[in-house]
Parts: sequence; structure tokens; C-alpha cells
Amino acid sequence: MIAQSAPLSNEPSDSPPICSHCGVIRSDIAPSPTGRTLLARFLDGAGVEVGPGHHPLAIPYPGVSVRYVDRWRPDESLELFTNVESGAAFTAPDIVANLDVDGLAALDDASQDFVIASHLLEHLADPLRQLGEIHRVLRVGGIGLLFLPDRRYTFDRRREATPLEHLVADHEDHVTFVSDVHVEDYLRKTDDWDDSWTDDERQSQFELHRRRSIHAHCWTQDEFLEVIVHTVGTMDMQWELLDALFIEDVGGGSEFGMALRRGRAGRDPAVEADRLRLTWEGLRGRAQERAALEQQLVRFRSIPGYPVVRGAWRLQRRLRRAGN
Repeated sequence: MIAQSAPLSNEPSDSPPICSHCGVIRSDIAPSPTGRTLLARFLDGAGVEVGPGHHPLAIPYPGVSVRYVDRWRPDESLELFTNVESGAAFTAPDIVANLDVDGLAALDDASQDFVIASHLLEHLADPLRQLGEIHRVLRVGGIGLLFLPDRRYTFDRRREATPLEHLVADHEDHVTFVSDVHVEDYLRKTDDWDDSWTDDERQSQFELHRRRSIHAHCWTQDEFLEVIVHTVGTMDMQWELLDALFIEDVGGGSEFGMALRRGRAGRDPAVEADRLRLTWEGLRGRAQERAALEQQLVRFRSIPGYPVVRGAWRLQRRLRRAGN
């Protein structure tokens, strides 16, 4: 469902593949203390990735079996997403579904150990419904692994965040397609709008970008937290935040993520919403502190004479060890 292409011009030349609509790094690399695959350590058993495009999440840990849910088959995706890198191979879905219409209806309640949704929710007409579907198909203790672009670091930077009230209204109205209003906002704010379009040309562009699944919505990492808190406090989803990936965790990064566990029913929604928010704030504070220390280290290393001081320090340490 989500195609990817070469990095935007403002990304480092050695950036990994990015979403063709997000302009966002999806660094499916070996586990690292700040890498997105570190969140995959919570995955175990059998589950699904929804909307893998041609870069499904790399899972370097054993004991994990993944099936794929997507809207298009590989040949259809190649025809639709002509801007992906040469030689790209789209993942063949085990389940074909239009998530805006079908949700995860092909999966039974409490049938999955995990669900991965990487750069997916911002593309859907009703993200709250999809979060509800992910929650529904997870067993108690199952993991929802979410990754999203932070609008400040993509070509969504000129767009306003989607208000929670708007998401709630769309959910209550059971919307099943991305409206022209959303598509027009995307095109205008990302410099893809052409005032010379005729009515027919404009409608053709709307339909093309709707099929190619543009960003209907966008958030910063803290703005999206309010969406998850709402699902817990108001929609009675039992999400527990296990860990998170923040913008501060990856230099030059543009995505955030979270590992959520479906908890037991019957808990006080208001209490659980507060717990989730406090956990996020604690993890975020740790990430910010770590980023500040890394910046101090970079500045220290730039001081003239640092290599000499470092060499002397290492020599002194070796002499002390030898003396012992």
C-alpha cells in the first residue's frame, strides 16, 4: 500500500529507503540502541504487517512468523507507484484488503501475537478505526508496533496537524475514503498543485493520489500521542506503552514509533490513559537527555587538540592496567 523511493534532497546521501509519500527514513537495519528494529524485540510468535509496500520491517530476532496485508498485489503496485527505486520488489500480500473499507475483517478476534503498522495510519481515511482493528485482532498481551512520520521533518512540514476532533468526527461518520479536502490540502502544501488544471484534470489528480495513498493526516510525535491516549481513555482500548522511538533517538531521523501491548480488560480507562502518557513522557525525557549528551560529545570532539588528549588518556589507562 505504501511505496517508497529515493531520499528527498535534504536527506543524507547514505539514508536508507524512504516512503515515497512520507519522505521518511525507514531504516530496516541490524538492531542498534536507537534503531527502529530494536522495538521489534517485543515481537514473538505469529502476526501480520499491514501495508508493507516494498520495504517490510526487517525482524532480526528468531521465533517470529509474519504474514502481510496490503491493498495491491505486486504487479498492480508497480503500475501505480512508478517513482520507486529501480528494481524494487513489492511484498506479495497474503491477504488483499482495502483497509479503509475492509479493515482487518479477514482476521479473527484475538488471533494475532502482533501487528506491525509502519507508515500506514497517516494514509487512511479513519485511523481510529484501524487502531481499533489492530486492538481487536491482538490477543491479550499481543503487540502493536507503530511507526509514523513526524510532519516537521517531511514535506508535510507546511501542513497543520490533523485535530483529534476531526479524527473522532470521521470515525463517528464511518468514512471509508479520503476526501477531496484532504487530497487538496496535501497537493497544495507539498507544491504538487497546479492552478491551471481543468475540473476534469483536478478530479483525475485527486483520484490518482487517492489511489496512491497520500498522507491524509499528519502529526508530530507528541501530537500523535494524544490520538493513542484518546483510544485508551475514551475508546476503551487497553494499550500499555512498552517502549518508543523518538526523533531525538536518531540523528537526522524523521519518524517516531511505539511498541504497544494489549492489556487486560476491566481497568479504569482514565488511569490507564494517565499511565500511558506518563510512560511516554518518561521515555521522551530519557531520549532528550541522551541526545543532549551526544551533542556535547560532538562539540567536545571538535575542540582542537582532542585527538592528542584522547591518545594520552588511552596511554595512561594502558599503563595503569600494565602496572596492575
